[in-house]
Amino acid sequence: TVDALTGTKLKRPKSATFRTADLVGLDILKHVFDQFDQVLSDDPWHAYFKTPQWLGYLFKQHALGEKTKAGIYKKEDGEIWVYQTESQNYNKANYEVEASVKSILKTDISCWITALRSNQHPQSQFLYSVIKDTCLYGAYHLQTIAHSARDIDWALHWGFGWEVGIFELWQANGVQASLALFLQDDADVSIPNWINGVTDFYTDKGAYSPSEDDYTPYSKHVVYDRQLHRPTLMGESKHGQGVIIFENDSVKFFHENDGIAIFSLKTKLHTLNLEVIDSLKQAIEISEQDFRAMILWQDSTPFCAGANLYEIVAGAKLGMIDHQNLFTSFKKKAWQLLKPNLPNIDNLKPINEVIELLQRVLMSLKYSKIPTIAAVEGLALGGGCELLMHCNRRVTHTESYIGLVEMGVGLLPAGGGCKEMARRAAKHKDLFTTLAQYFEQIGLAKVSESAKLAIEMGYLDDNDVIISQRLELLHVAKQQAKLMINEHYRPEDVDQAFRVGGASAKANILAQLTNMRIGEFISQHDELIAQKIADVLCGGEVDANTEVNSQYLLDLEKTHFIELLKQDKTQERIEHMLIKHKPLRN
Repeated sequence: TVDALTGTKLKRPKSATFRTADLVGLDILKHVFDQFDQVLSDDPWHAYFKTPQWLGYLFKQHALGEKTKAGIYKKEDGEIWVYQTESQNYNKANYEVEASVKSILKTDISCWITALRSNQHPQSQFLYSVIKDTCLYGAYHLQTIAHSARDIDWALHWGFGWEVGIFELWQANGVQASLALFLQDDADVSIPNWINGVTDFYTDKGAYSPSEDDYTPYSKHVVYDRQLHRPTLMGESKHGQGVIIFENDSVKFFHENDGIAIFSLKTKLHTLNLEVIDSLKQAIEISEQDFRAMILWQDSTPFCAGANLYEIVAGAKLGMIDHQNLFTSFKKKAWQLLKPNLPNIDNLKPINEVIELLQRVLMSLKYSKIPTIAAVEGLALGGGCELLMHCNRRVTHTESYIGLVEMGVGLLPAGGGCKEMARRAAKHKDLFTTLAQYFEQIGLAKVSESAKLAIEMGYLDDNDVIISQRLELLHVAKQQAKLMINEHYRPEDVDQAFRVGGASAKANILAQLTNMRIGEFISQHDELIAQKIADVLCGGEVDANTEVNSQYLLDLEKTHFIELLKQDKTQERIEHMLIKHKPLRN
């Protein structure tokens, strides 16, 4: 229950408290306790640094967490069991959060402290105590361990994965109002004198520093000039807002008075929905007319987790795969009535039309009159991978994970992903071997473990730039844009033909596929999807080394995508991914 309370509901990582301890190692945790107990004898919270008896017992049993397959948690027969301190045994984990507490944690964080304190349920009182003690402990030590409140909160963001730091949360609930409540409940607590006169930890002037008794701005060092749109904490002034060209629920399109347009997604996980595709089309047209380059960049990770699966499965269930009729609008209304908590689908188009639109937009991105640059960090999966592949250059953070993963939901890449891989394979001397490699990557939904590996996998090329400082991503992308402008960038010929592997390459791939099916390494539906992927990658039933253009392969992609989407097993895979967040093997 503690982990259910102190995880994502409290805007902290899913691993929460005890699961994090298991991941780190209970031996490490015990050593930290012992060290604190020895060297922090003057700390007002010293009593809390004694190693709990249950932790000492698990340590003696060599149940040290994840590395020993047992600790506070262990897994048996696919089920999670949790250690019980009273019986010293494991029981099945029960993660029940009381309804009123759950309701409070769904409200804005500015209501949390008062609401949790007022609610008499033990879970609510526990959370209030956790927040109170953490805030007071941070305030007590702030002057001796950090330059300002900012240092503490960023340490919690970056080091522990918290979404909200302790001073951010405290300020959101009112510094002095919350302090008064804390002191009512804990009159003997030690607090520093400086806090009595502070009303905000963060303002437009910066973060409060007890040693300076003033607000300290971010450093003016020249290195930070490269960190455009540097993230800020709650209450601080934002860096670099830009001039908005247009904005809607899904995207923000803006510039910074340097002739370079910037396109950013606002959707959950920066997924591609119909509004994003329409907006990208509009953005490209505006950029070609009014700007010298366009950058695709997100102000947070990931770059793009792929297509909006909900829109795809909704279209399939409503019979809107390749047409719509007079009954479609009634079906949409009925769907919304039956599923009122799900996103609105009033503007949903037939899936085949959306595929055609996506293909046209990505082709216009690739062959734009001006250079297009993708600034990539984190996940770039499925449609996100197709998005970056159709840009003219990519600036990629080292920790980027790129791949065409549509196989996992019973589909194939249909936004030009297969087409692009076929084009890239055509540049290699050994076409057949390269096609086999690319087929395996797409067929197994492989994702690069880094940006460097993405080059080996063909998703990036040697002209692309890899950087290690994520905050400099937009700056470097702009530098690349200016370089391409100064080199008088011109797009390739859109009708340029390239060779494909043809029927013979496909036959070699399918022979291996048959062996895997006979050996029951893949299901019948896996085999069907793989056959469609191979057909597109190899260019269908043509002779080896036949030259084709991009549109030929795009048409194949769309045809096979629609065929697969009509399959019940594919729709089951999509629904399973939406509900369970993991692939279904059927």
